[in-house]
Amino acid sequence: MRFRYLRCAPILLAIILSTACNDPARPGNKVGKPVEATLLCACKPTHITPDDWRIEFKNGSLPRSQPTEISVATMLAWPQGPEPGRRTPRSGRELTLFHVPKAYLQAVFLRKGDCDLHTEVSEQPDKNAPRMIIETPGTPEYCPARTGLYAGVLKRGTTITDLAQEIAQPIPVEITGVSFRDEAHPVWFARGSEKVSTLWELHPAILKVLP
Repeated sequence: MRFRYLRCAPILLAIILSTACNDPARPGNKVGKPVEATLLCACKPTHITPDDWRIEFKNGSLPRSQPTEISVATMLAWPQGPEPGRRTPRSGRELTLFHVPKAYLQAVFLRKGDCDLHTEVSEQPDKNAPRMIIETPGTPEYCPARTGLYAGVLKRGTTITDLAQEIAQPIPVEITGVSFRDEAHPVWFARGSEKVSTLWELHPAILKVLP
C-alpha cells in the first residue's frame, strides 16, 4: 500500500504544481484573453461555493461615511493578526472606510471565478516595490467604477484580461475602500504576485486613474 502511495506522489505533485502555475492571479508568460467592457457589468461567477472565504462580508456596499486618509505604506505595515475563521464577520479596522490619495497600479486582471476586478498597488512606482491587493466586486453598484478603471488603463496602453498582467509603466490611481484581512492561500491558489507583501486588502474598493 505504501509503495502505491509513493508511485502516486509524483503525479499528485505534478497536478499541484500545474494548478499553481496556471492560477490566473500568478503573473507568468501566458497572455490572457482581453475582457469585453460589457463583462465588467454583467459578469456571472463560475467558481463560487457556499463556503467561499467570508464572501458575505467582502462584497458588500462601501460605507456611507467620511473616509480615513491612509497610504499603502501604512497598510503594508499593519500586523497580520490571527487568521480569521471562514465565517468570521468584519471587525476592527475592517469596519473603516479608507481613502488613498495616490498609489501606483502595478498589475490587474478580472478573475472570472468570482468576477472580482483584481489589482495590485504599491506606494511607489518602482516595479520592485512591495504591494497589496485591491479588489472591486462584480455586483451592479460597482459597474461605473469598474468601467472607469477599464477605460483609464486602456488609455494608458493596457487592456484588462482574464490573467494577471504586469503594467510596464505603473499607473497612478486614487483608491477608496474597506480593509479586509484575507486568508493565507495555499501554494496552488495564488493571491497575486510574489511582490504582494501583506494579507490585508481593500475589499470592496474602487480605483480611479489619476491624470
